[in-house]
Amino acid sequence: MYEHPSYIYNTVLVEQERIDRQNELRRIIAENPERIVRRRGPVLSRVSGWFRTRQADAAASAVASDTPRVVDPMARPAHAR
Repeated sequence: MYEHPSYIYNTVLVEQERIDRQNELRRIIAENPERIVRRRGPVLSRVSGWFRTRQADAAASAVASDTPRVVDPMARPAHAR
């Protein structure tokens, strides 16, 4: 109701910049169609995620589980050093 002219002008500038960015993106896409990589749909991604096999964590697979853990009896927390 009581909009200040500078607010309206700033809004117009922001919208024009957004439109310019959008047009630039469309131009780049039109000039380089070979760079476009199609994504799988969200439903297909979710369904394939359910059936994907889980891979072991790299840190867990690097250390054998049958090796005993060695703890330094003189270890102190970092703030106490």
